[in-house]
Amino acid sequence: MKGDETMKLAFAGAKVVTPFRCIEPATIVIEGKKIFELGKSEDVDIYPGTKIIDASDFIITPGFVDLLCHGGGGRGFADDDPDSIEIISNFHFQHGTTTLLAGLYSKPFNLLISDMRRIANYIENNDYTNIFGIHMEGPYINPKLKGAMNEDYLWKPELNSWFSLRDAARGYIKLMTIAPELPGAIEIMRYAAQDRIVLSIGHSEAEYDEIEAAIDNGASHVTHIFNAMKPLHHREPGVVAAAFLRDELKIELIADGIHVHPVIMKLIYKLKSSRGIILITDAIRAAGMPDGEYEFADQKVFVRNKKAYLEDGTLAGSTLTMDEAIKVMCEKVQVPLTDAVRMASLNGAKVLGIQRQKGILAAGMDADIVVMDKEFNVMVTIKEGKVRHSKLAELEVD
Repeated sequence: MKGDETMKLAFAGAKVVTPFRCIEPATIVIEGKKIFELGKSEDVDIYPGTKIIDASDFIITPGFVDLLCHGGGGRGFADDDPDSIEIISNFHFQHGTTTLLAGLYSKPFNLLISDMRRIANYIENNDYTNIFGIHMEGPYINPKLKGAMNEDYLWKPELNSWFSLRDAARGYIKLMTIAPELPGAIEIMRYAAQDRIVLSIGHSEAEYDEIEAAIDNGASHVTHIFNAMKPLHHREPGVVAAAFLRDELKIELIADGIHVHPVIMKLIYKLKSSRGIILITDAIRAAGMPDGEYEFADQKVFVRNKKAYLEDGTLAGSTLTMDEAIKVMCEKVQVPLTDAVRMASLNGAKVLGIQRQKGILAAGMDADIVVMDKEFNVMVTIKEGKVRHSKLAELEVD
């Protein structure tokens, strides 16, 4: 496909997850940046000149959308290194992520401003990247529920500092995790909502009435459910209770089986359904790397058997990838493949407001697709018609 924007590529005989239904055997045809045709293989006419890939042993899904990712492949988005973003981007392409928010955590003022500018510059200067924007996880979070964040780097919510961050990011802050109970937080939320930034409640000890006020001021999302928030309490309803009860709130789930037990994931699925859950990785630089010692927010992180934690035992992000999250949801939580794929693709696209282009396989949609084997190993990742990862000898990376 190199050098030919209009070349047609067809995957024939696959199990296609749209994600509303499975079509099998199906053929999907890509032309340029778009899906040109999709249907049962017997009904799809493949025109001469189309490169045909036998996909009879494969599953094809929409590209995955990860709303919270701090790094992977040994690098982090907070690294002051021009190569780090590209390395992280390529690592997650290898695992099917075609749209990704770069997670930035709390830092001293000048350093966080610099991070914002660096991510914005990268996005503006790289076509076909999977980095769509920034998830600002902090700095306006509650120190009592800081999780793996460095308490020394948390900020008090003030409009002047918010405007500085917003301006440095040049419109690329797409989602912000904030603790609405902090003095000044609601005022920041009001302004952020005007810029169409998705506001997510997280690292918060907000009470139920404070969450209702947050919803009225733009909150529509909950960051990594059950983590960095108080447990569900029958006399003191807080973030968890609101996340389950309020349909306005969509929830992020780190589906690694470590952050949330599979039995509790089944409960979440029963309460929120496939429409209300967005699978995320919360991956740190250790994703894809061997066990060992790493770093997060100037703190030591230890990784053993895919579990990342600080010296005091606090979980510090994950080593999860989106393909693995789908596998966990299907095999350990036993949700239908269509629902697992929806939670990994369309739901995140809806949060970002790009569901008319991404998250669904259909003619006219962006050709963001993932080809997996039946063990959920990613064989091919395509972003807007460009092959960004391939394990197939007959298909080269563009």
